Amino acid sequence: MKKLTAPAVSLLMALITGTGCNHSVGNTQAEPVPVKLYKVGAADARQYTAYSGTIEESETIPLSFASVGTVAEVRVAEGQFVKKGQLLARLDTATFNSAWKMANAVQQQAEDAYKRLAPMYQNGNLPEIKYVEVETGLQQAKAAAAIARKGLEDCNLYATTDALVGKRSINPGMIALPNVSSITLVKISKVFAKVAVPEDEISSIKNGDKATVSIGALGSQEYAGTVAEVGVMADPLAHTYKIKIALANSDWKIKPGMICKVTIENPTAQQGLLAPSYAVLVDETGKNFVYVVDPATAKATRKYVQIGGMLANGLEITAGLNRDDHLVVSGQHNLVDNAAVRILAN
Repeated sequence: MKKLTAPAVSLLMALITGTGCNHSVGNTQAEPVPVKLYKVGAADARQYTAYSGTIEESETIPLSFASVGTVAEVRVAEGQFVKKGQLLARLDTATFNSAWKMANAVQQQAEDAYKRLAPMYQNGNLPEIKYVEVETGLQQAKAAAAIARKGLEDCNLYATTDALVGKRSINPGMIALPNVSSITLVKISKVFAKVAVPEDEISSIKNGDKATVSIGALGSQEYAGTVAEVGVMADPLAHTYKIKIALANSDWKIKPGMICKVTIENPTAQQGLLAPSYAVLVDETGKNFVYVVDPATAKATRKYVQIGGMLANGLEITAGLNRDDHLVVSGQHNLVDNAAVRILAN
């Protein structure tokens, strides 16, 4: 809710109360005027601005196979919760298994040759060049076997973290490609409400501002949030800036894509005081004034005030009043300056 400016409030007060032409300064009244009082306190001039937005996940994790292959099995569905290390899908292993078996056979042959010839080299019965050849062959065979084994292991796709399956792009029989997402995980233990803020309001929003997020799909349940990101690049067409509000979502009820209403609290540094709007009168020159009573003397004094703006619960008074002043809120239309009053209970 935006504050009305002081000139606008003054005009509004003049229309509501009329001018103070019937209140001549200095007149006295024979009978004390019955009044009710309000003790002046600090103004709560927090502003609340509402926006429409959508929920998005806190993290998106695309997963892909490391090798080209035919999908043999997919063990999860979209929206399913998975644990870290859980098997999600696997490729047909026939080709990879054959390559691994062949590599293992070559490694075994190389190990046998090394075991047979190494003692001969140590006894001086084998040329060094032949020994180096055998040793190199063994190392190459081991490396080839490790690669083949890795290829076989890469036929399995595992969850890298606890998350939800956000998207499944593969089915059995399809060809899976490296670096092309097969399954996308989303983390939603924390989510973001993303909204677009007009350019004339973005400067009033900063990281850490409190917000309330209401989600219609969950029965308009409200969640407390905090502004986590304030965009600096404007949409060139809409002239809006993206901001994100972080929300805890420990029960995982909030889902990405849900429509939400975001209310952001924008506290402003206030020096003003709060006065009920009906306590403020307007004189014949358009100036705002109130009546303040000293309970010790039971006298009403006219005080001119400056209005900072209209708040949800009254007017912000920036000058003319002191904290704990006793302001007349009932009977003020019957008063003149220095009038005697009779204080009624509220």
